[in-house]
Amino acid sequence: MSQIKIVSGFTHGGGSTHAYMNLCDLFNENGYDCTFYGRHPWHLDKCSKGALIQNLEPEMDDTFLVHYFRIDDIIPMCKKMVLSVHEKNMFPIKDVEYSHYNFIHYINDDQRKWQAIDHPYHIIPNVYDDLKEEEKTGSAAGIIGTIDRNKNTHVSIRRALDKGYDSVLLYGEVTDKDYYEDKVKPLLNDKVIQMGHCGDKQEMYNSVESVFLSSDSEVAPLVKGECNLTGTNFYGNKNTEGSAYPVDRKEILDMWVKALEL
Repeated sequence: MSQIKIVSGFTHGGGSTHAYMNLCDLFNENGYDCTFYGRHPWHLDKCSKGALIQNLEPEMDDTFLVHYFRIDDIIPMCKKMVLSVHEKNMFPIKDVEYSHYNFIHYINDDQRKWQAIDHPYHIIPNVYDDLKEEEKTGSAAGIIGTIDRNKNTHVSIRRALDKGYDSVLLYGEVTDKDYYEDKVKPLLNDKVIQMGHCGDKQEMYNSVESVFLSSDSEVAPLVKGECNLTGTNFYGNKNTEGSAYPVDRKEILDMWVKALEL
């Protein structure tokens, strides 16, 4: 039976992982059999059909969406092979052998222009969680996302404190332990509190008044779009200016169905 297989080399609790989990769910909810294969196990119990890359068994009729992973050496005779890109300089396409991909999937046109690759493409935005604007249960600042060098979590902490917030809540998984120990852990105190991963996004956004993001590189920050949905103030930087406005799920499904010729 023909199946859509999303294959990602990064499946910690970051924005791209959430976007692909939501896309996997969207396909399955609408009768398109989809499995999300990842390098890390974080996603396995959080989407409708998750698996690890080592359990990947390519079939002739499969459609592949490949993210942050060099799959060149195991390319099967599949129905369609798509390079899905959520990054800019963290995954420059010019460094990848991309000629065998049917097309490249971008999140927005700014990303496509930055990559500057002459190859067929489709621009399809991220699928968001079903979030809404509700009454805030707290007035803290939030820093949401993986804790790593690219996100510059320590810079966001300082920005939130400089803005006058007495409480800063860190939501997210530590994916760079050396960075965390060196830059973030020394800033933790009774005002700066590490919350870890929160499985209830609505509850998480309800607990904060504003969110700060200070990344070195972003395409369409999922957090920015989630702030739009939940009525949360968003304080980014010049690298977070990419479009991140949620699009109707049915419209996104139609884009994928057309692009993949399902």
